[in-house]
Parts: sequence; structure tokens; C-alpha cells
Amino acid sequence: MSKSFQFSLIIKGTILATILAMLLSLVFGALLSFTSIPESDLSINIIFGFSVFIAAFITAYQGGTRGLYYGLSVGIGFIILVLIVSGILWSDTPSWLKLAEKTIIALLAGGTGGIIGVLFPQS
Repeated sequence: MSKSFQFSLIIKGTILATILAMLLSLVFGALLSFTSIPESDLSINIIFGFSVFIAAFITAYQGGTRGLYYGLSVGIGFIILVLIVSGILWSDTPSWLKLAEKTIIALLAGGTGGIIGVLFPQS
């Protein structure tokens, strides 16, 4: 049984990744405010990767097949959304090294989440 590739799942997954990233950023911001945890790029990358991983996992689980495609598509969609929003909100030129780092994190997290999401049995 071959299911067709559903573009609507990618849109939902990208929106889910965005919402998760915002919620995790709020929690991390509260932790920074009320504790002595130091701020670092590593924690921001963890938030970034974790939100894409979870969204890709859920998207691929709902898709049922083609987990790598769904996961990578969610990662690419999230990167494009982040680029658009940062282009609107910040006037500075983006750091290409940080952009490449975030792209690699999103693709690895999305691909991994998509593959694992397909492996979980459908109910």
C-alpha cells in the first residue's frame, strides 16, 4: 500500500516546530532569569534541534511512510521560516557560518526524527 506524499503534513510539521521552538525558548528564558545557568549557543542549538526532531517525528508518524522525506522537508521548511522571520526582524546580514550550522542541525534532527517516526507502529 503506497501512500501519497502529503504536503499539508509538512506545513503542519513546520508550524509545530515553530511553536515548540517558541515554547522551549520561553522556558529557557525563564530558567536564565531565575537561575544562574549561563546562556550559550549550545542551548539554543539544542532547542532548535529538539523542536525540529519532535515535529519531524510526529509528521512522519502521521504520514506512515517516507519518513526521511517528511523529516528533511520539515527541517528545510523550518530553516526557510527562520530565514524569513530573521530577515524581517533583523537588519543585519546573517552569519553564513551560523546559518550553515543551523541548517545541518535541522536536517540531521529532521531526518532522524522522520526515520524514527515511521518506525513506530500505527495504532
